[in-house]
Parts: sequence; C-alpha cells; structure tokens
Amino acid sequence: MSGNLVKLAVIGCGDIVMGQHLPTLLEHPSVHVTAVCDKDPVRAAAAGAAFGSSYHTTDHKRILEDKEVQAVLICTPPWATPVITMEALQAGKDVLCEKPMATSLEAAQQMAEAERLSGRLLQVGFTYRHGPLMDALRGWIESDSLGRPLQIRLATFDEVWDPEGNQEHYERILNTLRHGPPCIHDGAHAADHLAFLTGSSPVRITARGLTSRPEFPSPNYNSALIEFANGDQAKLEIGWFYPGFPLGEFQILGPKGMAYLDRAKGEAVLISDRLTERVQLSENRVRSCFRAQLQKFLESIELHQKPIPGSREGISSLRLTLAFVKAMETGESVRISEERET
Repeated sequence: MSGNLVKLAVIGCGDIVMGQHLPTLLEHPSVHVTAVCDKDPVRAAAAGAAFGSSYHTTDHKRILEDKEVQAVLICTPPWATPVITMEALQAGKDVLCEKPMATSLEAAQQMAEAERLSGRLLQVGFTYRHGPLMDALRGWIESDSLGRPLQIRLATFDEVWDPEGNQEHYERILNTLRHGPPCIHDGAHAADHLAFLTGSSPVRITARGLTSRPEFPSPNYNSALIEFANGDQAKLEIGWFYPGFPLGEFQILGPKGMAYLDRAKGEAVLISDRLTERVQLSENRVRSCFRAQLQKFLESIELHQKPIPGSREGISSLRLTLAFVKAMETGESVRISEERET
C-alpha cells in the first residue's frame, strides 16, 4: 500500500462485524472508519463508539450520500445485501460485502452488472480462502503432490442450538433458516473453497437434507456429493442448530498422498509418499484470514484491479449452493455443468 488513507463505512453491525471486522479495521493504518450504520439504533450507537467513527446512523442512504466515504463494508443478511450493494456501487463506492452475496442468481447477476456499469469494485467476503493455510493446500495440489483425481471431505458445524440460553441468537438463526438452509449460508464458504482448490467447475450434485426439529423452517443438516469437470469429487456436510458438534473435516485425498487443514490448531499438513510438510500459523486463524481479506480489498482499491474473490466467484459459489438446495428438495441428482461461469 502507498499509505493513502481509505475512508470506509460499515453497514450492518452484527456479531461478525463487532467480533472480527472491528479489530481488523482498527489495527490497519490505511483505514479510517468514517461512519457505521445499523437499523437497530442501540447497535448502531455501540458500533459507532467502538469504531470511534465520525457518526452513526440507522439510514444507510446517509452513508451512500456522504462524499467523504470511499468504500463500504456491507454485512447485512444476504436477502438485504443486493439492493444496498447496488446502491453503494451506483453511489461511487467500492464494496466488500459479506457472503453469500445474494440468495438468488438473478440478484447476484444484477449486482455484477451494477459493478460493471458503475466502474467501481465489488469483493465478496469469502474470508477463509485467504491466508497461508489455503495457499499451502492449493500449492500442494498444483505441484501434483497429491496426484489426481482428488476426493475432498469438508464438514462445517455451527450455530449451536440454545434457545433458552441465547434467545436473540436462536431467533436470528431461525429467521435465517426461513431464507434457506445452511448450505446457502455457510455453504457459500465451502463452495468457494472447492472452486479455489480444484480449479474446476462442478458438474453434478446429489444431496440430502434432514430437519432435526419440526419447528425448523428448512433442513438444518445438509449433505452432498459433488462431481467436478476434471474428475475430482467432494463430500460436503453442513449442520446448524445442534446442542453439540462433531469436529469438522477438511481433508484432501489423492493417489499420491493426503493433506488436511486443522482449523482449530491453525495448521495445514501434507503427507505424501515422499515427504511430510506442515504450515503452522503463529496467530489465530480467523483473525489472520480477516486481515488478509482486508489487505487484498485495499490493494484492489489502490490499483483499481478487479478483486478476487469478486462477483464472478460469488455467482459461481451461489450457483453450486442453489443446486445443493434443488438436489435436497427433489431427491435427485442435479446437473449444473451447462450453467457454470464462463
């Protein structure tokens, strides 16, 4: 970075902002958080105090009309994100929006078109593709240390079920389930991981869903088998709203060896027929990923280069997760090769 100060505003001040984006933004010398916005006035005021911003508001349009604001971090629910993102791009702001960028392909494609017409930049918050651990996994794949085809086993469990102990969290996640199963939401990260690692497009998905409690509006346990154009395959599991969780898998198997990412320990390990390699983080993995993501966004702004992951990667991820939903609903395999991104 050249040292130019980027004046940035935050729209949506929920847990992910206060827990992860906040410390990342505050520690970066090239960012000044000018304003924050949340529809909840108490939360907006709390975020404004925490960020030390010039002002806080419940009206995101005040931020978009602010000529001082150069870039916007949008952390709203994905059914609200498309309209706000398009308005921000049209107002001349560069945007980093949380994943998934939308809950429909039509909305995501409209966002990409708004980016193109505005000449501004849109980065999608696939936070966990960034950093040395994912780079190590992809590097081992690209150097043929594992061989081909690959079998990737990826499992994520989140959002503990505790309606009495944390009523606010319970209501928020229950509302999220009304807008689609976990494969749409946490599945966005998984779909991006698979694209990043395989370098290929999914061509077929078979999936099943399970609803563990009758009051849940969509299946809270989702599993799928995914086939890729290059012959790789993936087994994907995503589960929400259980009182306890198994350890999540992140393993890559190939004819020459295997690699895995231990998310709790913050390490990536390669075990092959020739050697064993290990990449170990010296800091918290999540914080490392958020820092790397912000740095890439700022570099894209400085160089005015299209961010990666951007709208193309966001649409590709959403295409797979929507096929995941369709396969669960129909109980049949869904072919998606004809709809892949060009």
